[in-house]
Amino acid sequence: PPAFCTVILSLFSAAILNPVALLRRFFFSTIILFFKMVSGMAASIRSSLESSTFDLAGHDATSIQSITHDAFSTPSPPLDQMIRITFVVGAGKLSRQKYDAKAMQILTAALRELDYVEDRGAGCSFDCAGCFKTQHDTGKNLFTVVVFPKVSGSGNASNNASGDANEEEEPLLPTNSPGYKIAVCSISTFQSLLSSQCPTYAQKRKCMECIEGLMDLLQSTENKLMGGLPLDSAEQSLYDEIGELKEKLAYTQKEAAKHVDEGLLTVQEKEMLVEMNQKRIATLMKEKSSAAVAEKLKKALARK
Repeated sequence: PPAFCTVILSLFSAAILNPVALLRRFFFSTIILFFKMVSGMAASIRSSLESSTFDLAGHDATSIQSITHDAFSTPSPPLDQMIRITFVVGAGKLSRQKYDAKAMQILTAALRELDYVEDRGAGCSFDCAGCFKTQHDTGKNLFTVVVFPKVSGSGNASNNASGDANEEEEPLLPTNSPGYKIAVCSISTFQSLLSSQCPTYAQKRKCMECIEGLMDLLQSTENKLMGGLPLDSAEQSLYDEIGELKEKLAYTQKEAAKHVDEGLLTVQEKEMLVEMNQKRIATLMKEKSSAAVAEKLKKALARK
């Protein structure tokens, strides 16, 4: 159309006659668009009435700091129930380049500057307002930071409402149970707990069984999500809190093996281990590559 051609010709003429002005206009337009994007995400976070996820792909350090400050520098408007704001800050090999290499550190540092506290056991409760935690979603291979925002007016009424809701909701694992503590604690805390609470081989074996059960529970939850089924509040809460199970299992297996290698087994533990491994030893002895392992295990079990 004639009008369209006129616009194109005018832009082409401007580029020839004054390219600096055109570049300046493009530059400032890009800057304006960038700040609109930042303020738009922060506004979406502050207006969230339910748990939401925000992807930080394509955002640099300045952008992440601005979003964090704009979204969390002041308490969110009153909420009927606590929400979680999840930021995707990294991914596996195929998508790693989309994210700033230090996105997680930048975001958590900005949160700490706003007096937010890291709490690996934080959940959707007003008691956890002002907390955050980092997670690795092994199913999707995503790295996330989960924030529980500070909420204005979360006084007695809100806390009572939250308390009533929590009383009605039966958690998948009692929060005072060993299984829950194993599930949600950090790997460093777990290592200390294993040393102090499970000093014997038999106790470490029980701990391994507990972790394997937690891994089955996590897998069933992930299967439910993969099938497009929603999680109930108890499932979602535990799914958000659970973490580093593979690392905890590997560490427990290594520590339990020390009891065998160093002959630190009680008579009852030796009997239990012999019963568990009789068939395994026979199988290993038939395999030349595993015969040495079987001999080592037999010698360890024979120690007094």
